[in-house]
Amino acid sequence: MPVAPDGSPVELYALLPEMGEGDRVGEAVAAGASILELGCGTGRITRQLLRLGYRVTAVDESPEMLDRVEGAETVCSRIEGLDLGRRFDAVLLASNLITAKPDPRRHFLEACKRHSDIVVVEGLRLGWCPANGESDWVESGEVSSRLWIDSVEGGVVLGAVEYAAGVGKWRHEFEMKVFADRNELDEALGEAGLRLDRWIGDEGGRWFVAVPA
Repeated sequence: MPVAPDGSPVELYALLPEMGEGDRVGEAVAAGASILELGCGTGRITRQLLRLGYRVTAVDESPEMLDRVEGAETVCSRIEGLDLGRRFDAVLLASNLITAKPDPRRHFLEACKRHSDIVVVEGLRLGWCPANGESDWVESGEVSSRLWIDSVEGGVVLGAVEYAAGVGKWRHEFEMKVFADRNELDEALGEAGLRLDRWIGDEGGRWFVAVPA
């Protein structure tokens, strides 16, 4: 099974269902706008944006992932240091990339700021603190998944997510930073010259818009 540089299985990622992410973006970005999507994977969100009429440039470091993306301009590149030399109406940083360790997180956000004055971000709810141990299996289309939490210390969640589908099984270990409150989130955004402009949906929820500070 082809895998991305971070070990993500391409065929399994291609089976993950849409979860209405495009509609969230639509609450913040005008129809017909140009969007730079960072870390697009196999195009699960890309497809939604295209159907909504956005002009999408999709970036991923895996050529195997990008082979699954149709209808959008594609760029094979790491996010860190990305500079396409042009601006977009908005940048999308989804899939919890903002929960990365401090250095890569800052580089991700700086890449967003280089390309647009509007950054749409998907992360985790402020103060999310899951219980240790194994969760039940959850069905999402053709894919089943469950979460295993090893520990939560200092706002860092250590664990793994397991996926199962017809193409096989996959276990991905993770280390995610959960922002305890608005102050912690503001500090992280400020390191990249950004500030929180408004929430998309519930305050303190998973989606928000950031703009230059």
